[in-house]
Amino acid sequence: MMNGRSLKRLRDDQRGMVLVAIVSVLIFLSIVLLGVFGLANANLNRSHGRILALEAQYAAESGADAAIAVLNSGNDSYTGSATEVDILTADSYKATYTVSVADGSSSKEKVVTAVGQVYLPKTAATAKYKRTIRVTVQRSSTTAASSVISRNIIYISSGVKNLYARDIYANGFVHMAKNTTNLVVENIYVAGKNTGATNCSIGGSGNLVKPGSFSDPAQTRTNITLSYSNCISPPGNTSNADFNVLANQNNVSTLQSTYIPWSQFMDETYQDSPTGCADWTAGSSPRTIPSTGNTKKTHYPDKDSNVSSNCGSNGDIDLGSATYNITDNAHIRASFCASSACEPTFNNPDSAVKYVFVEGDVNFGALHTSAGSGPIVFIVYGSDPASKIHDCPYGGAAYLGNAGTTIAPAAYLLAVNGICLDKTKFGADPALGGIGGKNIYVATNPGTPFDLRLDPDFPVNDIPVDLSWRAVRYQRL
Repeated sequence: MMNGRSLKRLRDDQRGMVLVAIVSVLIFLSIVLLGVFGLANANLNRSHGRILALEAQYAAESGADAAIAVLNSGNDSYTGSATEVDILTADSYKATYTVSVADGSSSKEKVVTAVGQVYLPKTAATAKYKRTIRVTVQRSSTTAASSVISRNIIYISSGVKNLYARDIYANGFVHMAKNTTNLVVENIYVAGKNTGATNCSIGGSGNLVKPGSFSDPAQTRTNITLSYSNCISPPGNTSNADFNVLANQNNVSTLQSTYIPWSQFMDETYQDSPTGCADWTAGSSPRTIPSTGNTKKTHYPDKDSNVSSNCGSNGDIDLGSATYNITDNAHIRASFCASSACEPTFNNPDSAVKYVFVEGDVNFGALHTSAGSGPIVFIVYGSDPASKIHDCPYGGAAYLGNAGTTIAPAAYLLAVNGICLDKTKFGADPALGGIGGKNIYVATNPGTPFDLRLDPDFPVNDIPVDLSWRAVRYQRL
């Protein structure tokens, strides 16, 4: 039997054990809590680091996007940023990028390398986080040309009786000046309106007429798709047996550019002509471009841009009435017949489209293509000459006059600026392959002996308007 002293000692021992247990539990909980705090802090630091690393990647992607935007501005020679570009500056850090642009595997490809960096703090001499990406971009088009295509206005003057085309496209509006004018088209797309008066996508006093037959046998009505109203009535904005009208649509896309650089079709295998521009001026007619023995040597006089005073007479080549066999794509740094209109004949001896890139203007009194010629597209880079303003109120960088009778169903005139057909006479049906530019002004002579009919079979799908650089491959390095 325990005495009082033993019982007291037992109770003291039990209290000591409880205290030890409590202390042990507290120590354990403290260790766990410290571990949790440490883990949370580590996770917070890692998350913070990941966010800043992601910010460096975003900075690199911003640099790549900026480089593509510069290329799409028309600066194909852009090689990148010379110094770091700041894109975000905060109190404690800043984000920058550097970017370089190199040629790819072809003239239609570029390789963009961008480095994004984050400085912490923002005054640090070296970046704490860095990410590098490589983006391969290629120049391509999602839009093909039409029989008539305009980045602004298509204006059909009062002297025109009939204009026949497969497809018409305009960013701005179509206007017919006289009620006896007939526009006979299979498909019409207009993305804008005439803000000067009527707010019409199609306006004036002419007539819309359904063709007697369509290129697609399944089509039975002319399709009219407009961002605003059709003010030519009938049909106005109402579909009927001849017209399928979609007016006041908000999804009609706009054309950004008719510019096609020569490098789109002439890669580094094309060389400078050893004779300068003499292929175009020397020897009897017909003249072959390029001259015999000079395959793919069709840069006249070289690959640089802008009109060369060494070509022709101070940058103007008089083609006269000679015949030119275009056997390959060609690029010429001169105007055609700027000082005096000429009446040349062109021939493409095979069925593949040939492109002639003209750095200046073209001034044709009349234009011919040989019977059986394959398609030829003239890409005209020149500005609208002041000398044409009287006859061509909307510009005439590519001009077709009335010095003779035009029969050129194998020719398509595509200008960066204005196209002007001034009292032009046509001796065939069809008489042209197509026309395109910033503004289109048609003032053709009616029925002499033919009205203007654009060849519905010209391969307009081979003309890649609206070219732009697009990313096709992304790599994180």
